[in-house]
Amino acid sequence: MISGLIPFRKDSLRVLMYHSISGTGQRDDLTVDADQLEAQFRYLRTHGYNSILFSDLIAAMEGKTPLPEKAVLITFDDGFRNNFEIAYPLARGYRIRINLFVVPAFIHKGEYKGIPCLTAEDIRMMDPDLVEIGLHSFDHRSYAELSPFRLAADVALSMTALNAMDIPYQPCLAYPFGAYPRRKGLDQTRLFEILEEKGISLAFRIGNRINRLPLRNRFLVQRLDITGYDTLQSFRWSLIYGKKWVRLIAPLLKDRTVHSPLGQPEIHG
Repeated sequence: MISGLIPFRKDSLRVLMYHSISGTGQRDDLTVDADQLEAQFRYLRTHGYNSILFSDLIAAMEGKTPLPEKAVLITFDDGFRNNFEIAYPLARGYRIRINLFVVPAFIHKGEYKGIPCLTAEDIRMMDPDLVEIGLHSFDHRSYAELSPFRLAADVALSMTALNAMDIPYQPCLAYPFGAYPRRKGLDQTRLFEILEEKGISLAFRIGNRINRLPLRNRFLVQRLDITGYDTLQSFRWSLIYGKKWVRLIAPLLKDRTVHSPLGQPEIHG
């Protein structure tokens, strides 16, 4: 093992963050292609990882049901329709549980950044044993820029909109852009109070680290950002050590790399 890195711990939780899934081979900061996603799902299934739903994590947090070993919570942000067309069939085929953070305004509009978004009908068609829905704000405004009043209104409006569309959801929220008030004290404390008041059980940032259990702060759960530039090897290392660590040690491993088809270095353990 590389000096300074923390070995795989049983009392830990990996949370993966995806966005759009491409069926044309496109890969970028927010887009993973279908072949890449399938390889990652296959890796999770064949290497002992156990995918969980929001409700599983809430139950564990409340002391009702413990998490399985090597638990991984897989999340998709923004509610792109390709999550239903591409990611969901793969999840069903590999029996992988996935969680979608949706934006009601995008459902109403039908697209975001020119990419089609999920419809309410799409969401209701998915197997609830494999897919759960969480909140990602009403119209994707940064929570770092909203007043406490507007924050509270946004969370309430998100819930009201999903209820009106008959979309079941879990009391889990992902901060748009991963942004939230960074100033500890009044700003951050008030955010957490609002989430508590609105019945939110868990809120997710980015961070690119692995979470220790029990969670230190249930409103700052960290996620690993999975992008189109991740090779299967870097994906594997991120699961073991956290993506922030992988980025730090990658320069130290230049003599142990080969080039992937994308031209990105592929780390070999």
